[in-house]
Parts: sequence; C-alpha cells; structure tokens
Amino acid sequence: MPAIEYDLFPYTDATHKQLRLLYAIGYQYSNYIDSTIYDKLSEDFFKHQIMIAYQVQEKWGSVNLSLSGTNFLSDLSKNRISMWGYFRVRVLKGLSLSVNGSVSYNNYQPGLRKGEITEADRLLQLKQLASSYFVQGGLSLSYTFGSIYNNVVNPRFGNGYY
Repeated sequence: MPAIEYDLFPYTDATHKQLRLLYAIGYQYSNYIDSTIYDKLSEDFFKHQIMIAYQVQEKWGSVNLSLSGTNFLSDLSKNRISMWGYFRVRVLKGLSLSVNGSVSYNNYQPGLRKGEITEADRLLQLKQLASSYFVQGGLSLSYTFGSIYNNVVNPRFGNGYY
C-alpha cells in the first residue's frame, strides 16, 4: 500500500531514537483456496492503516513499541488494532536478552475457512480458529558477532506489519 511516514525526532537522531507516524491506504485482493465463513472464494476491498512506532537504541540495549489500527473502507466497523513491543538488554558484548510481546483485537477475519475444524487441524495449526483476540510473548537470548555496523539498517516503514 502507498504510505507516508513522519518521524517526530530530527533525522540526525534517527539511529538512536525515533517516534514515527505512518498512514497507508490501498487496495487488497484475496483469492482463497477454499470457501470462507462468508461464502467467498475471492474478495477485494480498500483499507487504510495508521501506526505510531517508538524506538530507542542505546549502548545498554533497545526498546521498540508500536500501535496500529486498520479499517476496511467499505465498512468502518471491520477493523484491527494491534500493539507490539520488545525490550532488549545487552548482557555482554554481543550477547543480548530480549523480551517481546504483542496483543491484537480483530473483528473481521475474511480468510477463515468454512467448515468444522478437527482436533488434528487445531493441534497442528493447519486451520485458523475464529478469535477476536491474539496474544503472544517470548523470551530469547541471542549472540551477534561480526562488523560493529551489521545492525545498522533503515528502519523506515516499520517492521513489516503493513
């Protein structure tokens, strides 16, 4: 989707801290493998999204937080709100401990397959269950080695949640 983004901090601070606002609007076409719960094999709609993201990168580690909301323009009651974040602390040179999590509310899931879900489908996550809420979290330990510049990237347009 075409998008526009604005960082509230000056560009000179971009490698250390950011507070970005993003707005995107566009068209989506979906061609489904099986009939959906809405009895559709394909669907097209216009949608838009707004996101705010905060990022701090320091010697001790980093903090990343984002909040986004998406609406389908044909029906504004069909929307999704998501919050995501992680906190990373450098334990030793190259060794980091991270805590991450996300929570979202979604009241429109157009791609859900029609029909019953077997116990095997549920356990193996072969079919998505209808649910308005999603919560996840994690803890990780990572080691980075190589160039001191290997983590320098252009963070513009976020983390792929578009």
